[in-house]
Parts: sequence; structure tokens; C-alpha cells
Amino acid sequence: MSSFIVDTSVVESRNRQFWRAIGYDFLFKSTHEPEGQYLLDRCAKKGTVKYLRSHFTFNNSDASADGKAGGNVCGRVIKINADSSVKYDFSHVNKTFREYVKRGMKPIVEFDFFPDGMCYTAEETANDEGFAAVSGIIKDWALWEDLLNKFMINLEENFGKDELKTWYFEVWNEPDWMSGDLLEQFYRMYDVFAHTVKSYDADYKVGGPACYKLYVMKEFLDHVVHGTNHVTGETGSPVDFLSFHIYGLSGAWLAEGPEITPQVSKFSGDMLWWQRLLKGYPSLKGVEIHLNEWGVCSNGDTRFATEYPQLEYRNSEFSALFLVKLVDCLKTIEKAYDFRTELMLYWGSCFNASLPTMFLGSRDLTTTGNVPKPVLTGWEMLTRLGEDFITVEGPVAGGRHGLLAAKSANGIQLLAYNFNETDDNPGHEEEFKIVLQNLRPGSAWSIDEIRLDQEHHNTYRHWQKLGSPVHPDKEVIDALMEVAEITSDASYRLESESDSLPISLKVQRHGMVLLELKEVVHTEH
Repeated sequence: MSSFIVDTSVVESRNRQFWRAIGYDFLFKSTHEPEGQYLLDRCAKKGTVKYLRSHFTFNNSDASADGKAGGNVCGRVIKINADSSVKYDFSHVNKTFREYVKRGMKPIVEFDFFPDGMCYTAEETANDEGFAAVSGIIKDWALWEDLLNKFMINLEENFGKDELKTWYFEVWNEPDWMSGDLLEQFYRMYDVFAHTVKSYDADYKVGGPACYKLYVMKEFLDHVVHGTNHVTGETGSPVDFLSFHIYGLSGAWLAEGPEITPQVSKFSGDMLWWQRLLKGYPSLKGVEIHLNEWGVCSNGDTRFATEYPQLEYRNSEFSALFLVKLVDCLKTIEKAYDFRTELMLYWGSCFNASLPTMFLGSRDLTTTGNVPKPVLTGWEMLTRLGEDFITVEGPVAGGRHGLLAAKSANGIQLLAYNFNETDDNPGHEEEFKIVLQNLRPGSAWSIDEIRLDQEHHNTYRHWQKLGSPVHPDKEVIDALMEVAEITSDASYRLESESDSLPISLKVQRHGMVLLELKEVVHTEH
């Protein structure tokens, strides 16, 4: 049994909902497809997403290592003709960003990758997972700067300064595989990018380097703090946020031994090393910290559970519990080390939703027929937490048992989770004892329980009970959609003892329970 004490009178921090962000390689394509529209509409309705990030803003041809993706995944903002004349067309990017803005969402704008004709020896340089970016040595820096200026003018004309001040701007994605001249070019690209964006308004937020290796982060920090600015000749470059990527493991390792189980502790460790690294750069104190790609496993579109059964954890309740435990750990790191995660962006969207084969084990939020996977249900449960986090005493975050506690004008919300990543008996129940303190003496409370575990609100496990139909019909889709809707699994009433309210709760391993408490108001007649 685990015991928690919740002091309802002490606000620990504002609930910034820093996890409300997703991204995907090909949002310039999927945003305009029915599956992408469904996901955006659902996220807007449920309040689960505020920021979206995509690659390939500047590409105008193939954007994949195998050449199959095609130009329709790109922003296609510029065409460089054989005679060096250029034609700009920002209509597709504008159309995509309008889909976000009209739903109250914000883009994280990547200035990448190179359009055809921009570089000498241009090639699609692929990393060890097959992700490719058109890279090379820029032929004409004046043309690169003109592209950035024309792009910013376009954004201001179409969206206005006030809107752009709520966005984030980056240049490139994962420069980790660059070296030598290319890495030095990246620093120049960053300086030109940051100078250009800031020249339109100093309040526009620029940052990077969107890397996944801490030594690359250190080299970037050295440049923006101590390096010579390629534009101004002065020391340092403007930076409003620092962005970093963490995955539980690389998808490239799936075929090799030994087997690795993704664990939240890897994320906590990497974040604490990052926190320690930043101590050496006191001038950057106060910059925003963005974990702007994360997932239990990288490599989303080429390796599936049909070939690698361990990828079931991207289908099942595992990813939902991983999400909630990670949020709890990042909150604890903020409290203990004054290292605050401003944004936490999951890399996955709706690729599988457009395919006839269900639950492929990809990192998407939805599967065939737009059915939400448990990880999306986890987001929707997190979103129901109130505006303020309140103080919790109990087991340290990162262990098997955890509790998030919040309150709003409508009541108190508790999200209890039972999750150890390496469990082999996830059906076992364990008891939580939660005591709420500093309530109104003698008050009565109505409580709704909402569970996510192997038996409740779990589309993957329900799909298995239906026989795991690979190509589901409408009846199966409708049944799974009903399972995905967050409805109360139990309702009851408790009365406080003095100013305290004890709650006993059983929670399945690899399960979580959201308790929504509302005080019962007695009306005098």
C-alpha cells in the first residue's frame, strides 16, 4: 500500500499543461487529410494540444530517405530555376498554419530543410534510422537570407505580429550528424535566422538546436554564449528557448540484442545532466526549456509490431502510463532543481489512421478509423486536471506509485498511477490511501472515478478481446470509439472527518485512476 497526503490549501505551482504539444514529420501533408482534420478537431475539443511542430517547411521535393514521400509532404515555399531566378509561394505553409490557428493552436516553425538548388553537393543525409534531410554547403547566403526575410514578411502579413509573438521559431532539426564545415555552417545559419526573425520584432521567440546529444547541446551553448556572431561580429546570439530530444530507445536497435525496455528514468537522467550542463552558462538562466521531441521509442513509420512484437507498448496502456509518470517526474525536477520544462512535445500524429491495418505499433495517437490509442486517452485525462497543482506528500516521483493533484473552481482532481516499466504481471491490483487535508470541516464530496487500465477506456485491449481484427469493419470501429470516450466508471459520495477526507483506492499495475471531486452544496429550503 502507498500513502499520500494532499494539502488542498497549498498551491505548489500553476498547471501550465506543458505537455500539450505534438509534432510529426509530415504535418504539411496530414493536416489537410481527413485523418489529420479529425485529430486536430478532437484535440481542439478536448484541449489536449496547443503547439504543433513539423519538419520540411522549406523543402520542395522528396523528403524521405527512400524517396517515396514526395513533395506533397513539404512546405514548397521556393523554386530556384536553372537560370537562378526564384519564385516564392507560401500558400501551402499559410494554409497549414491557418488550420492550427483557427483551432486556437500554435505552430513551432522550423526553418528547414534546404530547397532544391540551394546547396553545393546537396544530398539527403540519413541518420541511423533512415531520417533524411537535404543538406550541403549553401551556394548563395544572400538567397538564403532573402528566403528568410520573405518568409517572415509573409507570416506577418497573414497572421500579424500579435499572433506571431505566441509562436516559436527554430532553424533546422537534429544537427547532431553534422560535422566540420556543415556544423560551422549550422552556427552561421542559426545566427542569420535569429537575427532575421528578431529584426521583425524583438519579442519573437527564437531557439534551438533541437538536438539529441548533450555534447551537441554544449557546443551550441558555447556558440550562442561565447562564440562570434556571424551576422553582427559581436559575442553571442539571441536565444529564448533551448530544445532537446529524448526517446526511451532508438528504433534502430530493435533488431539487435540485448533487449532494452524504455524507462522514464532515462528521461529524468538526461534532463538532470542538461540541468547540470546549463549551470556553466549563467547568462542563460531564465531561457525556456523545451523537450520538443519525445517518445517511448523513436522510428515511427518503418518498424511495426508485426515485425517487432515489443512495440506493443506503443499500442497499449504502457505509453499512456509512461506519459503521466514522465509529467510527474518533470514536475518534481522543477521543484527540486529549479529546472522547469516549459514545453514537452510528443512526436506522433495520425499516420496509422490512414492505413487499413490496425494497431501497427507506430508512435501515432490514432489508429485505423481515427480510433484513439490509449496514449491519447492519457492526454485527455491529464487535460482534466485543474488550473493549480496542490502539494502532495508520498512516494518520490519515478517509482511505481505516483499521484498528481490539482484543483480548480469546480473542485479537486487526483490522478493516481501504478506503473513500473518492467512489470510482467500488469493485472495485479495495489492499494492507495489518499488523505485530503484542509477541507471545509464536515463537507461532503461527490466523486467520479475514471480508469485507464487493461479493462477500462483501453481501445487496444478491447480490440484484442474482439479478436484483433486487422482490417476492422464499422461495427468494430464504433465499439472502439465508445471505449475511448472518457466516462465515469464509478460514482460515490464521502464526507470529511473534521477537515480531512480519507480515500482508499485500488489501482491496477499499468493503470491509472482519475478522481474528480466536487463539494456537495446543501441548499436550505
